[in-house]
Amino acid sequence: MDVRDLARSARTVRRFRASQEIPPETLLGIVDAARLAPCGANLQMLRFVMLEKPSDRDALFPLLRWAAYLKNWPGPPESERPSAYIVILAPVEEKPFTRMDVGIAAGYMMLAAREQGLGCCMILSFDRQKAAEVLSPPDGLSPILVLALGYPAEDVVLETLAPGQSVEYWRDPEGRHHVPKRSLEDLIL
Repeated sequence: MDVRDLARSARTVRRFRASQEIPPETLLGIVDAARLAPCGANLQMLRFVMLEKPSDRDALFPLLRWAAYLKNWPGPPESERPSAYIVILAPVEEKPFTRMDVGIAAGYMMLAAREQGLGCCMILSFDRQKAAEVLSPPDGLSPILVLALGYPAEDVVLETLAPGQSVEYWRDPEGRHHVPKRSLEDLIL
């Protein structure tokens, strides 16, 4: 698959087949993709925590906020929760490029996950203090982004954003998740 096809298929997924576990070597390969990603000054400051055990996943789940545009949706039910999480940790004392490094690493991991047939949801909205209590990171590091991973249990449909249309995603009556995207022509100045 070429990289544009991979990017087109790497949509945010919020409902997973919870009963289907992800092999540990697959998770390691996803983190390895982040290891290979470029980073500011080649400092390689980020660290990663993989949560695979049900008890660890259950401890993190209630700290996550799942979909701001889906107003009355509290997140996936137990049967549709992620099979694993990868939490990106960054130094508490950030460099000017730390958040950019996090985004690049997360993007690489999302593409690596998709290549393995997995869905991924990058979660920036979560209770960082309580997540740190769950994760017990080494001194000087704190959780900055959570990637929820699993085999998709929903279809995601890309829509071309019409002039004046909202960028808000939605679900249709059949449960398909629709994501409006601007056309390439609208982005080029």
